[in-house]
Amino acid sequence: MEQEPTKVPGTTGHTGKKKQTVPRADIDLGSLCHLVGQNWTKSKWLTLQWMAVDEFVHSVAVYNALLTDKTVQGSTRPQITRYLRQLDKKIDNSIEYIKGYLVDKYSKTEAPAYYEAFGIIREGKGFTIPKHRNTRQESLAQMLKGIAQEGFTKNTYGQVFWADLKSKFDGYVAQAKQMDSGVSEKTGNKNVLKNVLRRGLNGLVLIIKGNHPDTWKTELRNWGFQKEKY
Repeated sequence: MEQEPTKVPGTTGHTGKKKQTVPRADIDLGSLCHLVGQNWTKSKWLTLQWMAVDEFVHSVAVYNALLTDKTVQGSTRPQITRYLRQLDKKIDNSIEYIKGYLVDKYSKTEAPAYYEAFGIIREGKGFTIPKHRNTRQESLAQMLKGIAQEGFTKNTYGQVFWADLKSKFDGYVAQAKQMDSGVSEKTGNKNVLKNVLRRGLNGLVLIIKGNHPDTWKTELRNWGFQKEKY
Protein backbone atom coordinates (compact mmCIF):
# COMPACT_ATOMS: atom_id res chain seq x y z
CA MET A 1 0.00 0.00 0.00
CA GLU A 2 1.26 3.47 -0.89
CA GLN A 3 2.47 5.51 2.04
CA GLU A 4 1.61 9.18 1.62
CA PRO A 5 4.31 11.71 2.47
CA THR A 6 3.65 14.33 5.08
CA LYS A 7 1.96 17.36 3.53
CA VAL A 8 2.97 20.88 4.43
CA PRO A 9 -0.25 22.88 4.85
CA GLY A 10 -0.69 25.75 2.43
CA THR A 11 -2.11 29.12 3.24
CA THR A 12 -4.92 30.96 1.59
CA GLY A 13 -7.34 33.75 2.26
CA HIS A 14 -8.99 36.55 0.39
CA THR A 15 -11.30 39.33 1.36
CA GLY A 16 -12.57 42.10 -0.81
CA LYS A 17 -15.46 44.42 -1.30
CA LYS A 18 -17.96 43.22 -3.85
CA LYS A 19 -18.11 45.48 -6.88
CA GLN A 20 -21.51 46.27 -8.38
CA THR A 21 -21.66 44.95 -11.96
CA VAL A 22 -23.92 47.71 -13.34
CA PRO A 23 -23.59 51.21 -11.84
CA ARG A 24 -26.76 52.55 -10.23
CA ALA A 25 -26.52 55.66 -12.42
CA ASP A 26 -26.79 53.52 -15.57
CA ILE A 27 -29.88 51.77 -14.24
CA ASP A 28 -31.46 55.11 -13.32
CA LEU A 29 -30.70 56.46 -16.79
CA GLY A 30 -32.41 53.46 -18.37
CA SER A 31 -35.51 53.95 -16.22
CA LEU A 32 -35.66 57.66 -17.03
CA CYS A 33 -35.27 57.07 -20.77
CA HIS A 34 -38.04 54.46 -20.70
CA LEU A 35 -40.42 56.96 -19.05
CA VAL A 36 -39.38 59.79 -21.38
CA GLY A 37 -39.85 57.52 -24.39
CA GLN A 38 -43.41 56.74 -23.30
CA ASN A 39 -44.20 60.45 -22.88
CA TRP A 40 -42.56 61.36 -26.18
CA THR A 41 -44.69 58.74 -27.96
CA LYS A 42 -47.80 60.53 -26.65
CA SER A 43 -46.52 63.97 -27.76
CA LYS A 44 -46.61 63.77 -31.55
CA TRP A 45 -45.88 67.52 -31.91
CA LEU A 46 -42.39 67.20 -30.43
CA THR A 47 -39.64 66.26 -32.91
CA LEU A 48 -35.87 66.15 -33.14
CA GLN A 49 -34.39 66.45 -36.64
CA TRP A 50 -31.64 63.95 -35.95
CA MET A 51 -33.67 61.37 -34.01
CA ALA A 52 -37.24 60.10 -34.36
CA VAL A 53 -39.21 58.96 -31.34
CA ASP A 54 -39.20 55.35 -32.60
CA GLU A 55 -35.39 55.41 -32.79
CA PHE A 56 -35.18 56.72 -29.24
CA VAL A 57 -37.59 54.09 -27.89
CA HIS A 58 -35.69 51.32 -29.71
CA SER A 59 -32.34 52.55 -28.36
CA VAL A 60 -33.80 52.61 -24.84
CA ALA A 61 -35.00 49.01 -25.19
CA VAL A 62 -31.59 47.82 -26.42
CA TYR A 63 -29.80 49.78 -23.69
CA ASN A 64 -31.92 48.29 -20.89
CA ALA A 65 -31.56 44.79 -22.38
CA LEU A 66 -27.76 45.19 -22.30
CA LEU A 67 -27.94 46.24 -18.65
CA THR A 68 -29.98 43.13 -17.83
CA ASP A 69 -27.58 40.80 -19.68
CA LYS A 70 -24.58 42.44 -18.03
CA THR A 71 -26.19 42.06 -14.61
CA VAL A 72 -26.90 38.36 -15.18
CA GLN A 73 -23.36 37.64 -16.41
CA GLY A 74 -21.81 39.77 -13.70
CA SER A 75 -23.78 38.02 -10.97
CA THR A 76 -22.41 34.65 -12.13
CA ARG A 77 -18.77 35.75 -12.38
CA PRO A 78 -18.15 35.86 -8.58
CA GLN A 79 -19.19 32.19 -8.37
CA ILE A 80 -16.61 31.25 -11.01
CA THR A 81 -13.98 33.30 -9.18
CA ARG A 82 -14.81 31.49 -5.93
CA TYR A 83 -14.53 28.07 -7.60
CA LEU A 84 -11.14 29.03 -9.06
CA ARG A 85 -9.87 30.16 -5.66
CA GLN A 86 -10.99 26.87 -4.14
CA LEU A 87 -9.13 24.98 -6.87
CA ASP A 88 -6.07 27.20 -6.39
CA LYS A 89 -6.04 26.28 -2.71
CA LYS A 90 -6.39 22.59 -3.52
CA ILE A 91 -3.59 22.80 -6.09
CA ASP A 92 -1.24 24.64 -3.75
CA ASN A 93 -1.85 22.16 -0.93
CA SER A 94 -1.55 19.09 -3.16
CA ILE A 95 1.82 20.16 -4.56
CA GLU A 96 3.31 19.24 -1.20
CA TYR A 97 2.45 15.58 -1.83
CA ILE A 98 4.32 15.66 -5.15
CA LYS A 99 7.32 17.14 -3.37
CA GLY A 100 7.02 14.30 -0.86
CA TYR A 101 7.01 11.67 -3.61
CA LEU A 102 10.21 13.17 -5.00
CA VAL A 103 11.83 13.26 -1.56
CA ASP A 104 10.92 9.59 -1.06
CA LYS A 105 12.42 8.69 -4.43
CA TYR A 106 15.47 10.94 -4.63
CA SER A 107 16.10 12.35 -1.11
CA LYS A 108 15.33 15.76 0.34
CA THR A 109 18.53 17.25 -1.10
CA GLU A 110 18.01 16.03 -4.67
CA ALA A 111 14.21 16.45 -4.93
CA PRO A 112 14.19 20.18 -5.87
CA ALA A 113 16.17 19.40 -9.02
CA TYR A 114 13.07 17.56 -10.37
CA TYR A 115 10.46 20.20 -9.50
CA GLU A 116 10.59 21.95 -12.86
CA ALA A 117 9.60 18.74 -14.65
CA PHE A 118 6.32 18.96 -12.69
CA GLY A 119 5.70 22.63 -13.47
CA ILE A 120 6.85 23.63 -9.99
CA ILE A 121 9.03 26.74 -9.85
CA ARG A 122 10.48 29.00 -7.19
CA GLU A 123 8.17 31.87 -6.23
CA GLY A 124 9.21 34.02 -3.32
CA LYS A 125 10.73 31.86 -0.59
CA GLY A 126 9.25 28.57 -1.73
CA PHE A 127 8.46 26.32 -4.67
CA THR A 128 4.98 26.25 -6.18
CA ILE A 129 3.00 26.30 -9.42
CA PRO A 130 2.78 29.85 -10.87
CA LYS A 131 -0.25 31.85 -9.74
CA HIS A 132 -1.06 33.43 -13.11
CA ARG A 133 -4.02 31.59 -14.63
CA ASN A 134 -2.59 30.91 -18.09
CA THR A 135 0.81 29.91 -16.74
CA ARG A 136 -0.85 27.73 -14.11
CA GLN A 137 -2.73 25.88 -16.86
CA GLU A 138 0.56 25.16 -18.63
CA SER A 139 2.13 24.03 -15.36
CA LEU A 140 -0.72 21.62 -14.66
CA ALA A 141 -0.15 20.07 -18.08
CA GLN A 142 3.53 19.75 -17.19
CA MET A 143 2.52 18.19 -13.87
CA LEU A 144 0.77 15.33 -15.68
CA LYS A 145 3.84 14.71 -17.83
CA GLY A 146 6.11 14.68 -14.79
CA ILE A 147 3.86 12.23 -12.95
CA ALA A 148 3.97 9.84 -15.89
CA GLN A 149 7.73 10.16 -16.35
CA GLU A 150 8.55 9.56 -12.69
CA GLY A 151 6.17 6.64 -12.24
CA PHE A 152 3.68 8.33 -9.90
CA THR A 153 0.70 7.58 -12.16
CA LYS A 154 -1.11 5.24 -9.76
CA ASN A 155 -0.37 7.19 -6.60
CA THR A 156 -3.22 8.81 -4.70
CA TYR A 157 -2.02 12.19 -5.93
CA GLY A 158 -1.16 10.82 -9.33
CA GLN A 159 -2.62 10.85 -12.84
CA VAL A 160 -6.32 10.59 -11.96
CA PHE A 161 -6.16 13.23 -9.23
CA TRP A 162 -4.28 15.85 -11.24
CA ALA A 163 -6.12 15.17 -14.51
CA ASP A 164 -9.43 15.83 -12.75
CA LEU A 165 -8.04 18.95 -11.10
CA LYS A 166 -6.69 20.26 -14.40
CA SER A 167 -9.98 19.56 -16.21
CA LYS A 168 -11.99 21.56 -13.65
CA PHE A 169 -9.43 24.37 -13.57
CA ASP A 170 -9.34 24.68 -17.38
CA GLY A 171 -13.12 24.68 -17.52
CA TYR A 172 -13.57 27.48 -15.01
CA VAL A 173 -10.79 29.57 -16.55
CA ALA A 174 -12.51 29.26 -19.95
CA GLN A 175 -15.84 30.32 -18.44
CA ALA A 176 -14.23 33.28 -16.71
CA LYS A 177 -12.60 34.48 -19.95
CA GLN A 178 -15.85 34.09 -21.88
CA MET A 179 -17.80 36.06 -19.27
CA ASP A 180 -15.20 38.81 -19.07
CA SER A 181 -15.19 39.14 -22.85
CA GLY A 182 -18.99 39.26 -22.98
CA VAL A 183 -19.26 41.85 -20.24
CA SER A 184 -16.55 43.97 -21.88
CA GLU A 185 -18.38 43.91 -25.23
CA LYS A 186 -21.70 44.80 -23.60
CA THR A 187 -20.05 47.64 -21.71
CA GLY A 188 -18.75 49.10 -24.97
CA ASN A 189 -22.16 48.87 -26.65
CA LYS A 190 -23.85 50.27 -23.56
CA ASN A 191 -21.59 53.33 -23.46
CA VAL A 192 -22.27 54.11 -27.13
CA LEU A 193 -26.01 53.94 -26.53
CA LYS A 194 -25.69 55.95 -23.33
CA ASN A 195 -24.17 58.85 -25.27
CA VAL A 196 -26.96 58.69 -27.87
CA LEU A 197 -29.65 58.65 -25.19
CA ARG A 198 -28.09 61.52 -23.28
CA ARG A 199 -28.04 63.63 -26.44
CA GLY A 200 -31.70 62.76 -26.96
CA LEU A 201 -32.60 63.74 -23.40
CA ASN A 202 -30.75 67.06 -23.66
CA GLY A 203 -32.46 67.81 -26.96
CA LEU A 204 -35.89 67.11 -25.52
CA VAL A 205 -35.21 69.26 -22.47
CA LEU A 206 -34.33 72.24 -24.69
CA ILE A 207 -37.45 71.79 -26.84
CA ILE A 208 -39.72 71.50 -23.80
CA LYS A 209 -38.17 74.61 -22.23
CA GLY A 210 -38.56 76.51 -25.51
CA ASN A 211 -42.20 75.58 -25.92
CA HIS A 212 -43.15 76.19 -22.28
CA PRO A 213 -41.27 79.36 -21.24
CA ASP A 214 -43.34 79.87 -18.10
CA THR A 215 -44.10 76.31 -16.99
CA TRP A 216 -41.09 74.37 -18.27
CA LYS A 217 -40.06 73.17 -14.80
CA THR A 218 -43.45 71.56 -14.27
CA GLU A 219 -43.42 70.12 -17.79
CA LEU A 220 -40.00 68.57 -17.26
CA ARG A 221 -41.16 66.93 -14.03
CA ASN A 222 -44.25 65.61 -15.81
CA TRP A 223 -41.99 63.99 -18.39
CA GLY A 224 -39.87 62.43 -15.66
CA PHE A 225 -36.87 64.74 -15.86
CA GLN A 226 -35.15 65.45 -12.54
CA LYS A 227 -32.58 67.87 -13.91
CA GLU A 228 -31.98 70.08 -16.93
CA LYS A 229 -28.83 68.52 -18.38
CA TYR A 230 -27.61 64.93 -18.91
